[in-house]
Amino acid sequence: MRPSPWLPWVVVGAVWLTLAIASGLYFSFPVFFVALLDEFGWSRGATAAAFSISSVIQGVLSPVVGMLVDRLGPRRVMLGGAAVLGIACVLASRIGSLWSLYAVIGVLAAVGLCAVSWVPSGTLIARWFAERRGSVLGIAFSGMGAGVLAMGPLAQWLIGVYGWRAAYASLGVGTLAVLLPLIWFGVRDAPVTIAVAAGPASRGADPPPARRDVGDALHTTAFWALFFAYLCTPLAVFSVVTHSVAFAVDHGFARLFVAGIFGLTGLLSVVGRIVFGMAADRIGRAASATISYGCTAFGTLCLLSLEIAPHAAALYAYALFFGLGFGARGPIITAMASQIFPGRRFGVIYGILSVGNGIGGGVAPWFGGFVHDLTGSYRVAFLIAVAFCGIGSACFWLARPPRRA
Repeated sequence: MRPSPWLPWVVVGAVWLTLAIASGLYFSFPVFFVALLDEFGWSRGATAAAFSISSVIQGVLSPVVGMLVDRLGPRRVMLGGAAVLGIACVLASRIGSLWSLYAVIGVLAAVGLCAVSWVPSGTLIARWFAERRGSVLGIAFSGMGAGVLAMGPLAQWLIGVYGWRAAYASLGVGTLAVLLPLIWFGVRDAPVTIAVAAGPASRGADPPPARRDVGDALHTTAFWALFFAYLCTPLAVFSVVTHSVAFAVDHGFARLFVAGIFGLTGLLSVVGRIVFGMAADRIGRAASATISYGCTAFGTLCLLSLEIAPHAAALYAYALFFGLGFGARGPIITAMASQIFPGRRFGVIYGILSVGNGIGGGVAPWFGGFVHDLTGSYRVAFLIAVAFCGIGSACFWLARPPRRA
């Protein structure tokens, strides 16, 4: 018996809200970053290392989460991840040293986010939808941008009124109260018949022969091209986004205003994920990814221009262009991977691909802080991030599946 035709879209809505809350909470760290620097006086490199550790942990755990998704189904994995993420945020209110920051934010919160975010959500949507996969993934993953839009200013307001400890505790309790019932009632694993049908690429997509074995996938150029695309994306983004609030505050802008700009990047990210997801289905995924990288690079240069002329217009331009590109590559990579490597082992393959994202995300936040501690400026780190936009774009073109004659 086939499920109701509206059920897949209920799942998309539940995933959208789940990613909004989970990712908004995760990417609120740049706001807490400034508060932590003020209270403890740690170096920026050492403090940002918590975000780096988090990305590494997510990368290391992604294949494990992928295996659990294939065995238990995305819903059960997401329920466990939501519980761990909420508990981690409550415990974050008790941070008193660098090691506790690394343990709670770097490890525990990373475990929760990894089990509720990219791998289970991407696998779930790929199994429900055989057609227009790029567009649907763009819609579902746009929740991440909405979360940044809401959570950044909310976190800053809570910090300003009640302090960062109460802010973390409140957000953690709210996460548990909302995410657990949302996933329990709203997320449904795809029936076997639909999941199998969604394995091959959609009609008219000219898919290559199916590679169901993980070992076969690891011996393809497309796999490693996508792996390095996933590696380059956080290298192009995280050194900027982690330090953007501190960078703007350093140049004389009010914290609440900068938190609003940070939230605005989230709003534009909602638009960007949807637009670039639809563009991937129309003009090609590599072309869509390249344009999104161009937006990221230009937005980064707009932010860096504050060193020359600290005007609010540069911040708004940064929010516009960086926001449009922020997170746009994730849905495209997921759509490409599910087309090239269809089958029931997609969760594991996608998890291994996500190791690249974890490595890049592990290096970038720490590197941005290290460069600032060493030189007193973010200039070198931001320019290197722009360079990785070009490298990442090239990886997408190398990963394109061959077209049948």
